[in-house]
Formats: sequence, C-alpha cells, structure tokens
Amino acid sequence: MIKRIFSGIQATGQVHIGNYLGAIKNWVKLQDEYECIFGVVDYHSITVPFEPKKLTANIRSVILDYLAAGIDPQKSSIMIQSHVPEHTELAWILGTITPFSWLERIPTFKEKKQKHPKYINLGMFAYPVLMAADILIYQASHVPVGQDQLPHIELTRTIARKFNQLFNTKVFIEPEAIVGHGARIMGLDKPQAKMSKSLGPNNYITLTDSPDIIREKIKIAVTDSGRDIKATSEKPAMTNLLTIYHLFSGKPVAELEKAYVGKGYAEFKKDLAEVIIERLRPLQEKRKKIEKDPGYVEKVLKEGETKARAIAQKTMAAVKKTIGVL
Repeated sequence: MIKRIFSGIQATGQVHIGNYLGAIKNWVKLQDEYECIFGVVDYHSITVPFEPKKLTANIRSVILDYLAAGIDPQKSSIMIQSHVPEHTELAWILGTITPFSWLERIPTFKEKKQKHPKYINLGMFAYPVLMAADILIYQASHVPVGQDQLPHIELTRTIARKFNQLFNTKVFIEPEAIVGHGARIMGLDKPQAKMSKSLGPNNYITLTDSPDIIREKIKIAVTDSGRDIKATSEKPAMTNLLTIYHLFSGKPVAELEKAYVGKGYAEFKKDLAEVIIERLRPLQEKRKKIEKDPGYVEKVLKEGETKARAIAQKTMAAVKKTIGVL
C-alpha cells in the first residue's frame, strides 16, 4: 500500500505559529517518509463569514507560507481544493450515505454555531463530509492531526467503511491518524482555547508579523497568578508560553524553567519574543523572495494540482463505476 498523506489549512486568514508548530513543521518532516499532498482547503473557509477579496489574498498567503516554511514541491504536491472539483463531487456522493446523526455528534458544528449564530448553514453542518472526501479522494493512508481532529478522522473511516460494505467493494482504504507529532498551541490571550485566527489579532502571531508586533503581542500575552515560571496544570498560560519557547528554541521545558528561577514574567517574555523573531526571520526572508516570483508559485500549483487531479480522477472513476453512474 502506498504511504500517502493529505492535509490542509483553511484560508480564513494568515498562517499563525499555532498552525506552524502544530502542523506545518511536522509536515516538513513527513515529506521524507510519505507521498504528501498539502492543500489550501478554501471551500471549507466559506462555511463561516468571509469577504471574497480577502479570501483570494488568504489563499495566496497560505501557499507562500507553505513554501517558506519548507514544504518542498519536489517532494510534495501543493494544491488548492477548489481547483480539484473531484473533492466536492465525491463529497456529494458520500453525503448521500452519511446519516444526519453522525454529523450531529461532531463537536465542531456546535462550536461554529456559537461563534457564528447568524451564519448557520448547510456547509457548516456538512463540512465533515467534505473533509472526508478531501482525504478519501486521494486514497490517503495517513492523516496528521491533533487530538481535537480525531472525531473527523474516525468519521472519515466510518464513511469509507460504510461505502465499501454498502456496495460490496474495496474502493476506499480507511486512513490512519498520525497524532502527537505536532504541538497544541493555545491562544496568547485565551490560553484555555486553541490558538485561532477567529479569536482576534492578540490571540495569535502570524508567520509574517514584524518584530515589533511580535514583541507587543508577547508583552500583553496573558499570564497566570504568581511569579513562578513553571509548566503545570495550574498555570495554563505559562505552560503554553513555555511550550512555544521550547519549540522555537529547542531547549527542554525543564531547562527553561531552571533558567528563569527567580526572574519575572517581563524578562521571560522579552527573551521569548526575541527567540520567535529570530526563528521566523529566515522563513520571512525566504517568503519575500518567493513572493517576488509569482511565476514560480503558479508553476508549483500547476504541477501539484496536475498530480493531485490524476489521483482524484482515478478514485472518482472507481466510485462512479461502483454506484452505477455512467
């Protein structure tokens, strides 16, 4: 069996350090072990309020961030979801065999309803089926995810199994989740929730933030009561900042805790900001060079989407034959 990965990021804003530390950094390593397809899942992005012009800019921005962060077009295929129509074609077919009750159990729908009570729509409810199609259309054997995404992978496996059983076929393989390689980064101002672009600019640091912006965001980041710089369950804010420091510096959390004994939050935050700035500097410089060569980006997308469509079309041909569509 081919070891193949599919994963993607929504185009709801610029890529932030939570996306990088939790996903993209790990993808760069996985490229050497798997055949990888990485997408900008722009159709998922329109299930919540959006502005067309900003969506266009966000899609381009995510592609640039992928390339700057180390996704190698020689090793991986980079594509835009809406450029491969087989995603939505398969999602419709899978939607006809997916019970309403399965989707109701996915916790993300409830979270999105609370965030966007005036924008509840079918796409918001049914997007886990599109996510399943994103994975199954490429016969992905593995999907790198965080713990919070495991219900989606289990639903994908369940849908694949039901299709195979219903039509007495082996069209789909059931993908395995790759969990635990990426870190779960929490919000700078809301450390009880995962870092998110939807929670406001002080919640996250983007890969393109300037040094001054990074310093300011870290300076005003929420901290816990007391002065001890420790990673404990009673100190979620400090645990999160120490995790970010560890992942950007490579220093173990225990070593960082020891280094800041007797020192205050201000000194710790000052050093943390500089570590982030230094780590992002080469990435930002590489991004600026790529941005100046739109022809290269177009070439990468064209090649990536050609490879992706070849796999997707083969899968759709098997699906249509199975369900009797001429």
